[in-house]
Amino acid sequence: MSSPNADRLYELLPAVHRLRDADRGYPLRALLQVISEQVNIVDADIAQLYENWFVETCQDWVVPYIGDLVGYTPLFDIGEPSAVQKARALARERILIPRREVANTVRFRRRKGTVAILEDLATAVAGWPGRAVEFYRLLSFT
Repeated sequence: MSSPNADRLYELLPAVHRLRDADRGYPLRALLQVISEQVNIVDADIAQLYENWFVETCQDWVVPYIGDLVGYTPLFDIGEPSAVQKARALARERILIPRREVANTVRFRRRKGTVAILEDLATAVAGWPGRAVEFYRLLSFT
């Protein structure tokens, strides 16, 4: 048994099939262990794909793609995100396309059109606290 979940498919079989398999020397169990290894690989891949949906938990190579989806423009033109897994290329993308800025872009786009976002944008852009007031409520007209 190569992993703790190697027999998870075998345990789903009805007891009658497991008894017949035991009589024959467990060939079905061996086959299901091989299949179960591949199922575990696919499960891990699906779990990682789910983590890559969110900018907070995604792998570093996914951040430029999420930034492109939400319309984030980096300060420096670095070209297309690299598919190379070299440490230097990954460090370059990590510096030039910061995860925090992409996350802020997602957050700002979700709250677009609200008064609170104007205050947050003033703080993010200028570094100073800002206050936005809706004057429409204070407006009087005839």
